[in-house]
Amino acid sequence: MRIVVKIVKWLFGLVVLAIVALVAWLYVAPPELIRVGSGYSAKIVCSNVFIAGRDANEVLAVDVQAPGHPLLRLMKVSVDKERGMVSAGLFGVLGKSVAVARDGLGCATVPDGNTGKARQTAIYAEPAATRQDALWPEGERVDAPQNPEIAKIVDDAAMAGAGMRAVVVVKNGHIVAERYGEGFSAKTPLLGWSMTKTVNAAIVGTLVKDGKMAIDNKGLFAPWKADGRAAISLADLMAMSSGLE
Repeated sequence: MRIVVKIVKWLFGLVVLAIVALVAWLYVAPPELIRVGSGYSAKIVCSNVFIAGRDANEVLAVDVQAPGHPLLRLMKVSVDKERGMVSAGLFGVLGKSVAVARDGLGCATVPDGNTGKARQTAIYAEPAATRQDALWPEGERVDAPQNPEIAKIVDDAAMAGAGMRAVVVVKNGHIVAERYGEGFSAKTPLLGWSMTKTVNAAIVGTLVKDGKMAIDNKGLFAPWKADGRAAISLADLMAMSSGLE
């Protein structure tokens, strides 16, 4: 019996030692997948808290954890509203990443943790004067009543889809129907996701057509000209294939 007890204790000690070693490894040199997950979590929560004014816990649960990789469900975040920062990590401590809000540029992850340097990249522009009484997009006024047939479609929960946040239908430059999910409104900034790529493509395409840019342009930014990024072309960026690791 004593031998059995010793073996059990020995095995238990090995298990504890293995767990401690695993935690230490994850803390000192976390796998890239954990860093990607924590960086993603910090960025999404940062944008929604400091730009859209949403609750951090709701964003973590609904935007990050519900639709994402199972690993994301183990992510915990900490919000520093005074410094405009969000940190995230596995169980809140492993593979931690930080995202910071920057004036005029929104939130960005800071892989090296130098949030002071990240804040130096900022753009301030006077907001464009908007006439409240002018029709959208020059102003905030929307024609009423809106198109009843289209309104009926966007009112259909099955058509709008689960988790709908905003549906805005524009025809001939005018809003003809709009609906918003609970907690969202016409004034709530939303992440553009892949819609942003479409808008950027249209803007860049217009500039190329006007001869103000060329898709084979390289050396796009002054800081890039001193390293391998000098070889990145506009076409590379548009295809999201920079060739860098």
